[in-house]
Amino acid sequence: MVALNNRAQPSILKIDSRIRLRAYDGDYQVAIPWYQDETVYYNSEGIFDPADIPDAEYVRGMYEYLSTHGELYFIEILEDGEFMAIGDVTLKAENPPIVIGVPKYRGVGIGTKVMKAILRRAKEIGITKIYGSTIYDYNIASQRLHETLGFECVEIRGNERIYELEL
Repeated sequence: MVALNNRAQPSILKIDSRIRLRAYDGDYQVAIPWYQDETVYYNSEGIFDPADIPDAEYVRGMYEYLSTHGELYFIEILEDGEFMAIGDVTLKAENPPIVIGVPKYRGVGIGTKVMKAILRRAKEIGITKIYGSTIYDYNIASQRLHETLGFECVEIRGNERIYELEL
């Protein structure tokens, strides 16, 4: 776990009775199927060619980077009495990523709840601005999420929209 602004990362951030964030514990393998999902590798990673689908090493390297440059969490949902990981989110001031990796949980408001919690945590630890949030122009769901949360598109670079939010 990383300390942002000299504040230790909590092991659990409760969002509501069914959703929580659990600090990344080194088990990147749970996320491999998410990043091999066509919707995720297209919208999140910008990969169009199925031959370039992320493998275990890609996910391990990405998680290593995110966990040393921000607070990386698994998004967990309570199902049948147990919490199960369905995605990930990283708190960092520049381009904080979120992925809902399990398809049945997309588009039902979990991402909004998670990002609201991440933004509260950012304020709590003294982050005053989220910047460089990069979203592909074809990823309408992520654009809506950011705009609903008050982010403003400050730049368009090719097929990427860059968002910022003053906290």
